[in-house]
Amino acid sequence: MPDKRSVTVGFHSRQEGEAQRFDLQGELYRLQTGWTLVYREPPDENGVESANTLFIHPRELRLRRRGSIFVELSFRQGESLPGRMETPYGPQEVNASTSDLVIDISESGGVIEWKYDLLMQDQTVGSFHIRLDIREVQAG
Repeated sequence: MPDKRSVTVGFHSRQEGEAQRFDLQGELYRLQTGWTLVYREPPDENGVESANTLFIHPRELRLRRRGSIFVELSFRQGESLPGRMETPYGPQEVNASTSDLVIDISESGGVIEWKYDLLMQDQTVGSFHIRLDIREVQAG
């Protein structure tokens, strides 16, 4: 049975100069092979909330995002890894080219930070810098 903790996630995102910051509630699960972080983003411009699951391993992240757009991406520093995106216009093959990845996490939380370019048909469609500050919610 995985060890589960309630956490607060300080979500910081920068994309082409646009910055976003949210404090989100989530759960952090300790597994035999790493960690899993589950959190929800605020509703988008269409009023659709996104549910994110981040699978955290020592040198790799895998993101599964369910919302108005479904996204599955993997991140490994110095590598370009295939992913997929499902939009209202149909499925798209994408790649995440990760230039920086820092994972520092323990039972009480930590930091996950990564920078990547999102490529579609070998063209960069966005450059992202994500930082998650994860802190265990203290009972009482």
